[in-house]
Amino acid sequence: MKPIFFLLLLQQLLTITLPCTANNATQLVYDTEGNVLSSQQNYYILPAKRASGGGLRAFPSGLRCLHFVFQERNEAVLGTALRFTPLPEHASATEPIRLSSDIWIEFHDLVSFCSDRLDWHLTNQVPEPSSGEPKHVAAGSEEGLRSFAVFRVERHGADLSGYKIVSCVDKGPCSDLGLHVYKDKTWLTVSNEPFMVVFRKETL
Repeated sequence: MKPIFFLLLLQQLLTITLPCTANNATQLVYDTEGNVLSSQQNYYILPAKRASGGGLRAFPSGLRCLHFVFQERNEAVLGTALRFTPLPEHASATEPIRLSSDIWIEFHDLVSFCSDRLDWHLTNQVPEPSSGEPKHVAAGSEEGLRSFAVFRVERHGADLSGYKIVSCVDKGPCSDLGLHVYKDKTWLTVSNEPFMVVFRKETL
């Protein structure tokens, strides 16, 4: 093979291969330290914008094991630790969390008489009477059973510096999750204005 022909062939291969490698890298979800999200680690969900409150936290509803998800006002409070599980359930334990892929989200290592794991789902229950019509994000259930609702992580923000979480129910379109303020609490609900977040690894 002539050297000039070999160089041209190598250049074509690099042109094809490099964009594919970069594209695959963008499919992964990263934490605030630049590490890929793992299903074996706990994380806090925090607002991407500074000085806009603390992390997401579990709030007991008083209905057995049902908790609602709300945002702490104090930005120094990280909230309740969570874990992400890629689907299908039998996926490898080392499988990373990817953009636009189905996952379960659960509060993990939670101090609760029901369970130390409460999985997220949408509920028609409301934390307070007249606290609004949007469906709220809950964790756990009145019956103490698991719901296994499906969520996804998507890139979000003008410069794609943050993420948003969407709820994907049945075969319908996915719905953005955002914040709904009522009285002295800020609840996580289905919303037309996505809550831009980042993920911070829990350190013990």
